[in-house]
Amino acid sequence: MFVENDAHLQNARYPLLNNKRQQLRVTVRLAAKDAAGNVATIPKSDLDQIRLIDYNTSALIDYNDNFSGDWTSSWHHRGFIWDRGFLDSIRSLRLEQPQLFETSDSSADDAVDPDAKVSEPIEQTSESFGPVLISPSMDATLADCPGGYQCVTFYVSTGARAARRLAARITNGDGTVFRSNYSDVTDDLGEGDKRGRFNSSFEVEPVSFPSLPNENFGDRKADGSGYLRDTLVTSNKFSGGEYRAFEQHVNIRMPNGRKVPIKSVTSHPGDADGAIGGEMMWASRGPVTRSKTTFTYISYPGESHVRMQEPPNWYGDNGRFLKLYSLLAAAFTNYTPRIFNPRAGEVVIGHFLTDQNYQFYYRAQGGAEHQVPNKMIMPLHLMDIYGTEHRLRLGLVSTHNYLTLNKV
Repeated sequence: MFVENDAHLQNARYPLLNNKRQQLRVTVRLAAKDAAGNVATIPKSDLDQIRLIDYNTSALIDYNDNFSGDWTSSWHHRGFIWDRGFLDSIRSLRLEQPQLFETSDSSADDAVDPDAKVSEPIEQTSESFGPVLISPSMDATLADCPGGYQCVTFYVSTGARAARRLAARITNGDGTVFRSNYSDVTDDLGEGDKRGRFNSSFEVEPVSFPSLPNENFGDRKADGSGYLRDTLVTSNKFSGGEYRAFEQHVNIRMPNGRKVPIKSVTSHPGDADGAIGGEMMWASRGPVTRSKTTFTYISYPGESHVRMQEPPNWYGDNGRFLKLYSLLAAAFTNYTPRIFNPRAGEVVIGHFLTDQNYQFYYRAQGGAEHQVPNKMIMPLHLMDIYGTEHRLRLGLVSTHNYLTLNKV
């Protein structure tokens, strides 16, 4: 049995985030001989019966494409990256700042559904996330095996906190069972004791992601306010007022300054504050402030186009109803909204402000307009490239001119 790229190691120990999404690649390598000592091909029907087991008890590790317990194995890769260097840095951080792990340890067994709905897929590049990972078919797995062997690749994920040693089991078509968890077999070259008993395994050490403080999420202003740092990207002045657009960057930073790239924005349509305009905030107020009307928009990691989620989809101006997108366009040269500063692995929150007082409306196709109340907060749930979800809440301050970002 070989783990990740360690084709020269046996019985080694590997860290794995216990977020139920990150996976460890495990390859079971086999060679068979017939009674005459000639190399024989193991039929696919037998290879399909290979499973991972607990090294100490021989208990079967759940085999499922959907996570169903503390430990699960699958033939399919979910697309989250395993990076030993990053995991080792978390283990070191645990020794240096153990207080960051008190909450994460207690909640490890309560990890959320690994199949929570996520935003539409984002094209990944080697610059941002590393190579795009796909789920190999059994035929592709066999074809990649070195000469003389047949291979089956599994992907292991966990939500547990205690380490566990795993081995392999194959049930042949004739009912015989071979296992690789015989501790008295000392041969590590793969031939076992020549009677179908083998000793090959690996140990998985679950690692909890630290509970980071608020200031480790997003670029913050240097004045100590805790607000997100805003950058004016465009503005226009007309006789009817001034229209401005700012950008704020949402990212995830470890205590050592290393950024954890964001893979996607997760969607939770059942949330009370996510049912209406789940990825937008908006507000309007009377003449007491220069920032009378505001709303936000968003772009996912690496994107340069603007996303706005309805409702609202219209705004009111002196008895007229106009498309909300046209109000945003008023701040941009050539009336073409865009993201000025996209970053790989980060979310951009756009923030539109005007000194004019408008009201927000929603109109379904063929229906009448109805006003929607101000929405000053919104959930922002992020999935990083290692499979950890970060639940945040974005907010507008009462004067509308700054954004807050806090953990839920």
